[in-house]
Amino acid sequence: MRARQKWLVLTTTGLLLPLLFGCVRMPVKQFYVLNYVPSASRDRLNPGAYPCVFRLREFGVEEAYTKPQIVYRQSPFQLRYYVYRVWAVKPERMITDLFHKHLLTANLVSNVVRRFDEGHKPDYEINGMIEAIEEYDSDELWFAHLAIRINLTRIRDGRLMYSRRFDQRKRVFTHEPEYVVREMSALMEYILSQVIHDFDAVLSSEFGVPEAKEQQNAGETIIPTTVLDSTVIIEEK
Repeated sequence: MRARQKWLVLTTTGLLLPLLFGCVRMPVKQFYVLNYVPSASRDRLNPGAYPCVFRLREFGVEEAYTKPQIVYRQSPFQLRYYVYRVWAVKPERMITDLFHKHLLTANLVSNVVRRFDEGHKPDYEINGMIEAIEEYDSDELWFAHLAIRINLTRIRDGRLMYSRRFDQRKRVFTHEPEYVVREMSALMEYILSQVIHDFDAVLSSEFGVPEAKEQQNAGETIIPTTVLDSTVIIEEK
């Protein structure tokens, strides 16, 4: 339910009274975060951690989504903002923190740092851009919508090893912002699980994991340097 304004009228006695009968209650802000419990992948090409260090930079975010208010839209041409439904953490920090937690749980590499001064020299750098984080709805259909691009760069020569854009929507069957955020969290888990799977393929090729070499010798492609965009609409109940 959207936040609605309560109009007041000024009486001749100078007192403010509600236009409608009853007491006026000030709306209270409600704060939301994306959240899920990451799990380690079971289909890794290399079951152990690769001997390298990732640096995870804080994600960028498109200007329209920098406000604390959660964005919703009902057309491709107009953005709207909830007044009292807000993010508890800035979207760029929130998603970076989730990715950091997911990488640590996955045990993909020997260490993940956020800054260069953390005592570990990184071998690869991860950066990304949040292009959309919003509720997309009409009277009958609501969707959680996330669009994000994630890149992996090899630091020693600046080579872009991986770049993939995800643009995904998931049906929300209960038309409340909390349920939109729940489905956004599910989308985020799906996206980051896929990214870690892709990183595993890139690193297995870099470090010569036997399974990866066998697949290459058999003519299979592990993963291209740049992966095409992926757009998915998930409508499972």
